[in-house]
Amino acid sequence: MRWVQRLVPWTFMLWTAGAAAQDSLTVNGDIDVRWVQASGVTSFLNGGLGLLRFDPDHEGIRLGRAFLAPNWRATDIVSVHAVIDAYDDYHERNAVDVSEFYVDVRPFPTGPIRWRARVGAFYMPVSLENRGIGWTSVYTITPSAVNTWIGEEFRTIGAEVEARWLGASSGYLGEVAVVAAAYGWNDPAGVLLASRGFGLTDRPSTLFGGLGRPPIEFYHEIDRKPGYYGGLSWKHHDWLEVRALRYDNHADPGAETDAGGYAWQTRFYSLGASVEPSEHWTLIAQYLNGNTAVGAGSQQFYMRFHADFALASFEWARERLTLRYDNFDTNQVSGFFFGPPSDETGHGWTLAWSHQSGEHWQFVAEWLRVASDFPPRIALGESAALVESQFQLAARYRFRLAW
Repeated sequence: MRWVQRLVPWTFMLWTAGAAAQDSLTVNGDIDVRWVQASGVTSFLNGGLGLLRFDPDHEGIRLGRAFLAPNWRATDIVSVHAVIDAYDDYHERNAVDVSEFYVDVRPFPTGPIRWRARVGAFYMPVSLENRGIGWTSVYTITPSAVNTWIGEEFRTIGAEVEARWLGASSGYLGEVAVVAAAYGWNDPAGVLLASRGFGLTDRPSTLFGGLGRPPIEFYHEIDRKPGYYGGLSWKHHDWLEVRALRYDNHADPGAETDAGGYAWQTRFYSLGASVEPSEHWTLIAQYLNGNTAVGAGSQQFYMRFHADFALASFEWARERLTLRYDNFDTNQVSGFFFGPPSDETGHGWTLAWSHQSGEHWQFVAEWLRVASDFPPRIALGESAALVESQFQLAARYRFRLAW
């Protein structure tokens, strides 16, 4: 990717410029090993149309994920961040890959407005679940259908600017932030939603790899048109946070490459809220609605989609118990020459318990059940209607190194 070729020399220049300062390098790491039991059909990750990460042919002891997240403070206001991932389902290539790599700039505030800029490849600020290092959920193993899809098909490869008003300067215990970004290399976003529908997995895509068999790769620039998103967030005291975001990759649905890659015009808006009514309870709800299209004229494939979830989590001492309900659907409006319509309806329940054991170890048990109806499964000799379940026991070892 050309953006890598441009960003790496810039990072080296920052490293050299910051050598005279007191540099600080930290590395956070996580090794996640699991025992898995699953029912249903073959997962999309293994060449089927199942909605979960694991299936009956991929049970037992599995590597959930291993990652390193180095963060280098180049100067007082500039840092470089990366996330390096390893999974055991890479299939064709890239046993080790990168999911994020960006430069973060935070100028010293001179008033009530605090500015921040990011350049590189990173997740858009849309999830209220995935607050952990490496874009992990702090409530469950598997994120919601909304944030599963965000992790699978989207990465901001470009620049983002945020302006945050700090209410403390005016005696208000809260903040308001506005964020905007311009990016490229995300023209295929939408193809997975049309091919499989929404899923529930904790297997996001990486920058140089793909998902599924054969693998779908999401980070290509096809029509040479930048996309954009804009968002607004509000924090009220310590118990309420609201986020809204509008995304448009601004792709030309008629554009394609000589190798058969297509640009998908994908647009959506998301609205979410997190409430902490007491020191033990967290309540989260998020809603996403949008559409995606590929092709031109009467041959255009056009689909609407929607997903939402509600989550309740209770934390005490070293324990956390979380319950979540997901609801999702897609509706194909045109382009039926591709086969059975990509009209998906589904809902799911997730129950998770976690225990923090000391500084480094965390143990998590999660049960997930999802019921869905997706006509394209008929082409694989399967029933359109399907109920899948998955039980996981995860042992996570986390560490932090600093120099």
